[in-house]
Amino acid sequence: MLTVAQPQVTWLERHHDFGVFLEKNGKVTCQMQLVNTGDAPLLIVKAQAGCGCTAIKYPETPIQPGDTATVGITYNPSGRPGQFTKQAIIFTNTVPKRTILEISGNVIPTDATLNKQYPMQAGALRISQGNIAFGELKKGKTKTLFLSAYNSSTDTLLVHVTGDKPHLHPTLVPDTVPPAKVTALTVHYLSGHAPLWGLNVDTLTLTCEPLRQTSETEAGTATINVMAQVIEDFEGLTDKERLEAPVVGVDCGESLDFGTLAPGEKMARTFTVTNKGKSPLAIRRLWVPDGEGVTIKTNRTEIKRGKSATVTVTVDTSIIQGELLNVPLTLLCNDPASPQLTIRLVGIIDKK
Repeated sequence: MLTVAQPQVTWLERHHDFGVFLEKNGKVTCQMQLVNTGDAPLLIVKAQAGCGCTAIKYPETPIQPGDTATVGITYNPSGRPGQFTKQAIIFTNTVPKRTILEISGNVIPTDATLNKQYPMQAGALRISQGNIAFGELKKGKTKTLFLSAYNSSTDTLLVHVTGDKPHLHPTLVPDTVPPAKVTALTVHYLSGHAPLWGLNVDTLTLTCEPLRQTSETEAGTATINVMAQVIEDFEGLTDKERLEAPVVGVDCGESLDFGTLAPGEKMARTFTVTNKGKSPLAIRRLWVPDGEGVTIKTNRTEIKRGKSATVTVTVDTSIIQGELLNVPLTLLCNDPASPQLTIRLVGIIDKK
């Protein structure tokens, strides 16, 4: 019986992993070797890429029995950050005629791409946001939020978080972050342990350093602000409790006018807080934004039925920028109908 000579293709490699590389460095190429282990010339008829990001270069002349050849596969990472797996189909004059080759890798985005998704930076660690805002939290409730951080280097990073408090518990998973991988900062907020009624602002500190001490990868630190508005929970009150609840009243209306003030002058004004209800009225907090040159004192924080408290507001014009005093004062209390009042502190600073 006459045996017909046949080509046979043997691939030395069918998968290539490019590992982690930078998008900004451009295209990457690998060479996959094949051997004609048959007894007739081997011909690559055509090659088909899985998408436009992959290009294939192959020999167009016959490969003689026993000879070796290479197929080059090039991947273009431009605009394609992250992990990828791509296939190339090689058609030959063999049986079977198709061979599937595969490439994979992980692309670290350019700074322009990273800035959109991870605008904050702590060395080589890129962070999705600088603030974690819990919004309103009823006293005693717990809430969990998170942000993500990305290792933009080709080294493994060790990441740490500090700032744990009785009402604030941050955790990082994982705390060892391989190149081009993400870690999650999870923050548990226990409003029952929050130190203040109303707005609470805390800070967490994220630090990173390369696992290899000899690495040139940049270490760094970033501050994350955590904000929560802790409010009274009135949902469980009965109709009777609401009828007997405290009722807050102030004698200054919606504003407290300081009139005309001289530069460098300190001026005090007072207003009265009255409990018009039946149960004791608790002033939870009197608050103005920091750096506005305003201080507040009250002679009592618990007001019995029909009684009043005097609040003294002092303005230091040497701290105020500009010629106008316009500062909101927030009064928080346990009146279920009006748990928060805003009184506008106004005046004119004569700097002529």
